[in-house]
Amino acid sequence: MTQYTEFEFPPEQLQKPPCPHFKECGSCQLQHVKQESYEAWKEQRVKALLAENNLEPEEWKPSVFVGAGSRRRVSLNILREDKNVILGYNKFHSHDLALIEDCLLLTPQLSKIIKILPAAMLKIAPKGHLIEVMIQEADEGMFDCLITGLDESGARQTGEIASLAEKCGFCRVSFRKDTFSESVTQIAIHTPKKTNGALCVLLPAGAFLQPSALGEIALVKAVMDGLSHIKLGKRDKVIDLFSGCGTFAGELLSRCSVHAVEGDWPMASCLIEAAKGHARFSAEIRDLYKEPFVNRELRNYKAVVFDPPRAGAKEQCQTLAKSDIPVIIGVSCNPATFARDSKILTSGGYQFKSLQIVDQFSWSTHVELVGVFEKI
Repeated sequence: MTQYTEFEFPPEQLQKPPCPHFKECGSCQLQHVKQESYEAWKEQRVKALLAENNLEPEEWKPSVFVGAGSRRRVSLNILREDKNVILGYNKFHSHDLALIEDCLLLTPQLSKIIKILPAAMLKIAPKGHLIEVMIQEADEGMFDCLITGLDESGARQTGEIASLAEKCGFCRVSFRKDTFSESVTQIAIHTPKKTNGALCVLLPAGAFLQPSALGEIALVKAVMDGLSHIKLGKRDKVIDLFSGCGTFAGELLSRCSVHAVEGDWPMASCLIEAAKGHARFSAEIRDLYKEPFVNRELRNYKAVVFDPPRAGAKEQCQTLAKSDIPVIIGVSCNPATFARDSKILTSGGYQFKSLQIVDQFSWSTHVELVGVFEKI
C-alpha cells in the first residue's frame, strides 16, 4: 500500500490513506495507519527511547493528538512551466516535486489560498526555476507570505506582488534570495501580529509560530501546569530560553515577571519592542549555544522554560544542571535530543517529574514533548 517500508505495521492496523497524494508526497509517512495504532506507535517510540536512556518520569500526562485540518503554516515548492504554475511538496526521500491540489493537514482558510496560489503566481514565478512559498496565519486571519528564491528582477515586480497579496488575502509579502539571506518586505498592508497571553508582538517575516493553534494551546497549558505547584507572584522571575516570538512568555506574564531570550535577531527584536509596554517583561538577543546562561545569572529566577530547535539545548542544560533553580520545564520537537538533555538534568540532581506528548504533526514521525524537572 505504501512506499514507507521502514515503518512496518501488521495488516490489521492499516487503512486506506485518505489523501490521494499519499503515494508520492513525502509529508505524511503514517497516513496509512489507523488512528489508534498510530497514536500507540508514537507513544511507544517515546517510551522506548527514554527507557534506552534510563529515564522514567514519575507521571505520564495524557497525550494530546491534534488532528488534520489544523495546520496554519505551510511551505510549498512552486515551479512555472510555460504558461502553467505547479506546486507541491518534495517526494519521499527526494528533491523531486510531488504535485498536490489540496492538503488535508491545512486549515480550511489555508487550503483555499493554495488553490488560488498557482494562478496568482503565474507572472511572478520565474520559468523553470523552483521557488519556495511559506504562508502562515497570525492573529485575526492575518496571512503572511515569504517567497524564497526570487532573483532581483522577480523581486522588483511590485505590481504583480500587490496583485498576489490581493488575490490570496496576504497582509504582507516578503522575499529573500535564499534561506540564509535577510528577508525584505515588498508589500505590507498590515504587519502581522501574534497575541500570546498578555503579550502582543509584531511578527518579522518568516517568524516561527507553532504549526497549529490547538497544538500551541496544548503546549502552553502543559508548561503552565508544570509551574502550577510552585508559588509565583508578580515579582517572581521566570526565564524563557529559546523564546521565539514569546509563545510561553506571554502566558507566563499573567503569573510572574518574565525575561525572554532568543538567538534569532528578527524574533528577538520583536520581543524587545513588545517589552516597552510591560514593566514585568524584558527580552534580549543571545546565542545560547555559544553563550549559555551560567549559575550567577540564574540566581534570581524561580523557574526556567526552554524550547530549543531540534538540536536541543545541551550546552544550556549543562549549566542548568549545576543550578539551584526549583523547576525547569523543557519543551522539545526532537525526542532524541530531549532524552540527552534530560539525562544531563537528572545527572545534576533534578527529578523527572512528568512528561506529556503533544502531537501536532499529524501522520508524520515527528512529535513534541513537555518535560517537568524539579531540583531534589
